[in-house]
Amino acid sequence: MQNPFKSIIENQQVPDIIRERVMGDIRLIKLSLDLADLVTIKYPSSIIDLLNATEKKKNDNNNINNE
Repeated sequence: MQNPFKSIIENQQVPDIIRERVMGDIRLIKLSLDLADLVTIKYPSSIIDLLNATEKKKNDNNNINNE
């Protein structure tokens, strides 16, 4: 694929179709990064928090029953 920015002369407006493609690519990259962040960091962190809360609730119930 040819680099479209090499054909742009200085002080010339970028054609709208090229601008749309670049912005679309940027949105796709941002979406990919957000999805990777969700899957690798936020989802496991949420599961750990949920398991810790469940464990704490179980321990609290055991303490109440033992009293």
